[in-house]
Amino acid sequence: MSGSRWEEVVSAHRADQRDHILDAALRLLSERGMAGLSMSSLAQEAGTSRATLYHYFPDIESVLVAWVGREVERSVRQLLAEAGGITDPWNRLAHLVRAQCGLFASQEHRLGAEHLESEAVSPAVRAEVSARMAPLRDLLARTLAEAAARGSARPGISPELAADLVLGMLGALRRHLVAGHLGTEEAAAAALGLLRQGWFPP
Repeated sequence: MSGSRWEEVVSAHRADQRDHILDAALRLLSERGMAGLSMSSLAQEAGTSRATLYHYFPDIESVLVAWVGREVERSVRQLLAEAGGITDPWNRLAHLVRAQCGLFASQEHRLGAEHLESEAVSPAVRAEVSARMAPLRDLLARTLAEAAARGSARPGISPELAADLVLGMLGALRRHLVAGHLGTEEAAAAALGLLRQGWFPP
């Protein structure tokens, strides 16, 4: 086996082992909550030694940061793949808003929010989420710029600021969706109604 091929095999194994540990962490959070998540309990749940676990993650915070980053990256990757074939800017934006609302209302997201809400204030978690959200922010900015260029959206503020405002609105809706105060369609309709009135005249 060539050196490059061996490096690929080792890299794939490390990625698989890392995912296995993060999946074990999610199971522990589901069953025991944050109080039951320690390096010892995680090593046992993952079926590995503590030495091996420390080889991948130095502490529980790094596990949580990695888990949050993985979940955000997966959801963003799926969103981008789904939206890639939508040519009309408004329809693309509407799809992104509905998809994000659906994600926030999902059982898995609620579970993560329930156990990790206290961790959300961690600078490391915030930085990880921001980095993983960057491709979605870029797509929103391009979509809004395209809509303005076509004349289907009112110009006035930069696409980058507009994208951040959309994400901020989705963040506000997230709290209501996670708490169960709003359904997916109701939340999406509220967001899209404001966007239609503010930027996309009929």
